[in-house]
Amino acid sequence: MIRLLSALPELKHFNNALIRLASLAPDRLSLGQAVFFIEAARADLSGQPATFTELRDRTGPVISRSLHTTYKVFLGTDEREPRRQTALGWLVREIDAEDNRRKYLRLTAKGRRIIEEVIRAAQEERETA
Repeated sequence: MIRLLSALPELKHFNNALIRLASLAPDRLSLGQAVFFIEAARADLSGQPATFTELRDRTGPVISRSLHTTYKVFLGTDEREPRRQTALGWLVREIDAEDNRRKYLRLTAKGRRIIEEVIRAAQEERETA
């Protein structure tokens, strides 16, 4: 029980970051999609952008099979696909220069602003604690 009590501040920071992400995202965003976006952002910000498959493998069972199609909500709009007209534009697929079959997911400027706000929300909570 003592370990849980000592973890409460970290849990509060994490919750504050999730609340910020929820406030910036559409209602239809699932927890699995949020985890996927955060992992994609983490990979890109670390200088090692990842493909969909790599991200799916890292996040494990939390990501459902349907995410293979629903992750596209994070991409920009595409005139050829009317369903994606409501896309968020937080990520972009970037083709690997050495292997055009590999498509890395990278943050757009908008996606970078979103993840910065999420990080800032967690940091603000730490500063006021």
